[in-house]
Amino acid sequence: MSDTRSWDLARLRMSVGYGRQKRGRHYSPVEVGEWVAHERERGVSLADCAGTLGLDGTGHVGRFPRLLNLPEDLRHLVDWGTPQGAIGFSAAVELTKIERTSDQRAVADAVLRHGLTSREIRQIAQLRRRSDESVATAIERGLRMRPEVVRRHVFVGSVVSQTVRDYARSREQGQRDALLRRSMERVGLRAASGRLGRRTFTLVGGDDFGASMREVGVDDLEGKLMAAMEDEVTHG
Repeated sequence: MSDTRSWDLARLRMSVGYGRQKRGRHYSPVEVGEWVAHERERGVSLADCAGTLGLDGTGHVGRFPRLLNLPEDLRHLVDWGTPQGAIGFSAAVELTKIERTSDQRAVADAVLRHGLTSREIRQIAQLRRRSDESVATAIERGLRMRPEVVRRHVFVGSVVSQTVRDYARSREQGQRDALLRRSMERVGLRAASGRLGRRTFTLVGGDDFGASMREVGVDDLEGKLMAAMEDEVTHG
C-alpha cells in the first residue's frame, strides 16, 4: 500500500496504550494497522514497530495489519473496546479469520444487530467450518446458545456525494464520525451510533432510533444525510 500521510507517533502510542480512555485514542485500530503496514513496506521489522508503539513483543502489534484483510466497507466499523454501533478490535480480529468476504459481512451485520462478542464470532466460524452449513444458519445457532438475544436497528448507506467522499478520504476516523454525528442531529435522528467510512456509512441504535428513522423517512434518509454532510463540509 502507498501511504504518504503524516503520522503523529505520540498519538499512535496513546491509541494503543492499555487502559486508555476512549478520548485518548486518537487513531482507530484500522488506522494503526495502516501505519504498521506502511512501516513494514518501508522495511521496518514488526519488533521495531512494537517498540515505537511502546508494546512488548510482536504478538499484539501483529494483529493490527490483519484488519486490512477486511473489506473496505467494514473497516470504518472497527473501534476500541466493545462499542455499540461498531465492531470491537478483538471481534474484528476474529472476523479476519473468516475466509469468505460474504461471510465476514454477514457476521459483521450480526455483531451490529446482536452485539456478538469475539468468542461468539469464533464459535460461529467453527460451526460454519465443521458442519459446512450456511453462515446464516451458523449465526442463528450461535444466537440460540445465548441466554438473551439483543436486537438493534441497523441502517447502511452509500457515500454518494463526491464532496463527502473527498472529505472522508482525507480525514481520520474520529473526524469522519464527528461529521456524521452533526449531520444526524441536523436531520433529526436520535439515539444512534454512527460510523462514516470512505464509501459507506452505518447507523445503529435501539427502538428510539428506529422510530426516528421512520419519522425522518427511511426512503429519504440516505439523501437527507448526504445533503447535511455536504453542507457541513462546504459551509462548516
